[in-house]
Amino acid sequence: MERNDTTALAPAGAGETIAAVALRPAIALLRELAGRLCAVLGENPGFAEQRQIMRRYHSLLDLAAWLDGLDIALAAGEPRVTAQHINAAVAYVAAALDGAGALAARLGRIDALLDFFVAVLDGGGGAMLVAAHALKRNADGADDAVAAADSAAAPFPRLVGAHVWEAAEYVLLPLRGMRSAEMSALDGVTAPANAANAANAALVATAALARGAAGLAAPAMAPQILHSTHDDGAKLAALTPEQLLALKVSAPGVRAVPLVIYQLSRRPRLQLNPAACAAPAAVGAGAAAITLTVLRGDGELPLAGAHVIAFTDFAARAGAEGVSDADGLVRLALGARRKQVELLVAYGPAGYWGCHRADLSLDSAVRLRLAPIDLAADDYLARLYGRHPLTAGAGVAVAVIDTGVALGHPDLAVAGGAAFVQAENDIGGHGPAARDGDHGSHVAGIVAGRGSPPGGRRGVAPGVRLMSYRVFPNAGNGATNYDIIRAIDRAVADGCDLLNLSLGGPLRDEAVHEAIKDAFDQGSLCIVASGNDTRGPVSYPARWPEALAVSAIGRVGSYPADSTEALDALAPFSADDAAVFVAGFANVGPEVDLTGPGVGIVSTVPPAAYAVMSGTSMACPAVTGCAALLLAAHPEVLALPRDSKRAITMLGLIYGAALRMGLGTEFEGLGRLP
Repeated sequence: MERNDTTALAPAGAGETIAAVALRPAIALLRELAGRLCAVLGENPGFAEQRQIMRRYHSLLDLAAWLDGLDIALAAGEPRVTAQHINAAVAYVAAALDGAGALAARLGRIDALLDFFVAVLDGGGGAMLVAAHALKRNADGADDAVAAADSAAAPFPRLVGAHVWEAAEYVLLPLRGMRSAEMSALDGVTAPANAANAANAALVATAALARGAAGLAAPAMAPQILHSTHDDGAKLAALTPEQLLALKVSAPGVRAVPLVIYQLSRRPRLQLNPAACAAPAAVGAGAAAITLTVLRGDGELPLAGAHVIAFTDFAARAGAEGVSDADGLVRLALGARRKQVELLVAYGPAGYWGCHRADLSLDSAVRLRLAPIDLAADDYLARLYGRHPLTAGAGVAVAVIDTGVALGHPDLAVAGGAAFVQAENDIGGHGPAARDGDHGSHVAGIVAGRGSPPGGRRGVAPGVRLMSYRVFPNAGNGATNYDIIRAIDRAVADGCDLLNLSLGGPLRDEAVHEAIKDAFDQGSLCIVASGNDTRGPVSYPARWPEALAVSAIGRVGSYPADSTEALDALAPFSADDAAVFVAGFANVGPEVDLTGPGVGIVSTVPPAAYAVMSGTSMACPAVTGCAALLLAAHPEVLALPRDSKRAITMLGLIYGAALRMGLGTEFEGLGRLP
C-alpha cells in the first residue's frame, strides 16, 4: 500500500464493504506466514523465544480464520481502502520477512502486520492509511534498531494485550466438579445462530463492539478443543473473546478458567537488577575488573560452575556477576581493581554448598572456598528424620508432581508415573526434565531416598511406593494448571494416598482447586508448598482449604556458617530451640497448616549425584514423608473406602500428631510432624 496509491482515495459511501472473498490472497499469505514462523522454531530452542513465536503463529492463524467469510464494513466518508490495498500490504510484509534477520526484527514485522489489521477491522480508512505507512516503515527496517535495543534489555519482544481475533487458552470445566455430561457435548457447541437465539447472538455482537470491533460479529465457530482429559472431563480449548461469550450461551453448564502457569517453590537465588548495573559498553573487555578464584574446600583445586554475584548496592541490586571457569576464575566487571562490596554470594554447582561474605573490600586477591557436601554430616532433615528403616512408609503411595525424577539414581526406586506436558504431546516420560530436572529428583529423595551415609542419603519414608508425574516441560519454565490437574487425576487413579506439589503461584486458579477437591473426595490428600516470596501471603494452590499448606523452617548449625543458607536465618526463632527459625523466604499466613525443614537440605539429583537446595519445595516433601509414616502405622485408615471421609480421617491423624514449636500460628500452623 504505497503512499501514492492512497493519497487520492475517494471517500467510502454508506454501506460499502470489503468483501471477504476479495481478501483471499491476504488470508492465504497470513497462513503462509504462520508456517514460516514454525520453521523459525528450530532456530530458537529457548522456551521463552518459542512461546513468543507460537503466540504470533496462533494469532496469524486466528486472524486468517476470522477474515475468512467476514465482510468488513467501511466507515462512510473516510478514504475507500480496497481489498487490493490490503492484499498488497500483506504481500509486502511477506517479502520483507526473510530479510529481517534477527528474531526480534522478524517478530516486529509480524506485530506491525497484526497492528495493521486492528485498523483494517475497525473499518476507518484514515486509520488504515496511518497503520499502513507504519507497517511499510517497519517492513523497510526503520524500526530494527529500536527492536534490537529492546531485545538487549529483555531477552525477547512481547505482544502487548490480545487482539480481538486472538484465541486465548482456557481450561474448560463443569460448573461443579471435574466431570459432567455437558463436557461430552462440547465438540458440538457453536455460537447461537437460529432465530430463537437471535437476542443472545445480538449480545455477543454487542460485546464485540465494546472490544473495538465496530460493525463485526464473531464468526460462528465451535471452540477449538486442543486436548481432553476424559470425554466428560476437563478440556484445554482455544477461544476468542466472542467465542467465550458464545460458550456461556450455548453451554451454560461449562465454565472457562484461564490457563495459569505455576512455578517451582525452590528458594529463588539473589539476582542483580539489570537497570541498576553498568551498561555493557562500560564493562567491556578493556574495562577495569576484579578476577576472583573459586576453590574446592580447603584445597587448591579450582572449582568450575560457581555463580558469583557482587552487590555494590544491595538495596538497588546493583553490582556484577560471573561464573567460574575451568581454572576457577570468575571476572567481575565492577569498573575498578578494588571495590567495596556490601554482599558477595557464590552459589556452588551440584555437590557443593554456596558461601557469602558481607561488607568487604574486594580485589583479585580474594579466594572463595566452597565446601563440598558431606553425605555423612546431618542437615536439619537428617537430624529429624534420617534414621528410618528402608521399610518405613510401606503400604502408602506418594505422588511427586514436579519436574520428573531421576530413574537411574541408586537412592531412588520409582514405581511408575507419566509425563503430563500437553505442549510437548506428553512425550519424554516421567524421568527428569532437561531443564530443572534436579528439582523433582531432590523432592523425591526427601520423601523416599533409600541411601545410607556416607555413600548415600536417606529420605523420611523410604518404603513408600513412589510415583513421578512430570508436569514441567523439558524446555524449562512453568507448569500449566491444565497439566497439573491431569497429573492429579492420574495420581488419584493410580491409588496415590498423598500428592506432593512443591509448586505455586499468586493467581487464584479454580482449575487446580477443583482437582484438589476431587482428589479429596476420592480419599487422597494434596500437600503443597506455601511459596517463597519472603514472608508474602501463602501462594496458590496451597492457599485452598482442601490442601495442606507447608511453610519452611531451618536450624542454625545444620549448614556451613558462611553458606548462603545463613542469609535465611531470620526471626522468629523457636521458644523450644533457639537455633530453629522460620525461613526468611517462606510465605506465611493463617492458611499455613504445617511446617517442615526446608533450609540447606541435601538430597538426590540426576543422574546419580547430590545437591543442596532450600525452599518450601523442600519442606513440603518432608511433611509428605512424615504423613506417610503416620498413615503406614494406621493400616485401618488406609483400608477405608476412598472417599472424603477417608481424607478427613487422614487429616485428623496428621493434624493430631503435629508438634508446636513456639514460632507462632501464622508461621508454623499446627507445627511440625514427628
